[in-house]
Amino acid sequence: MTKAKQDRRIERSKRALTKALIELMVENGYEAASVADIAERANVGRSTFYAHYADKEDLLRESLHELRGYLAEAGHSPEEPDVHPALSFSLPMLKHVSEVEDLFRAIVTRRSTAQDLVHEMLVELVEERLTDGTQRASKPRLCAQHVVGSFLAICSWWMTSAPELTPEHVNTEFRLLVQPGLVLESKDKSET
Repeated sequence: MTKAKQDRRIERSKRALTKALIELMVENGYEAASVADIAERANVGRSTFYAHYADKEDLLRESLHELRGYLAEAGHSPEEPDVHPALSFSLPMLKHVSEVEDLFRAIVTRRSTAQDLVHEMLVELVEERLTDGTQRASKPRLCAQHVVGSFLAICSWWMTSAPELTPEHVNTEFRLLVQPGLVLESKDKSET
């Protein structure tokens, strides 16, 4: 078998496993999905699962890593010069949430490792934006926790109470509420 053919098989298996995990999370929640359930739904053997992932959390982390890459790339928009860099993830994430509503509802309505991992991924992304460039937040981890906690609470409210709103509308409201609290100081000033 050629390397390209083997690579395509690996990618096909990984996509099938990711799709299976997502379907099972929507149906029964993350905690209820077992590796055996995921492998069966993906129509692969458990050995194939373990050839690629240590456990289901590893599979979820890889999926979130891909989402993080998308958010980091999509968040650099020259069309929004007045938006704090730490908030640049919000519109791409809201658009993503609107595309995977059922999955997002399954994550936010059931306390699970999946919810914790989404929170952690977003905090890391926001904290990175708060510590790069010419300005930084005085307490970047605290600010990132505030931003992400508010964001996820607003997403949950949107999905359960106002699903008719567009991602753009929710994004505008989120940024109006959170951006004033993001006070930056120059690196030069903070280092003196």
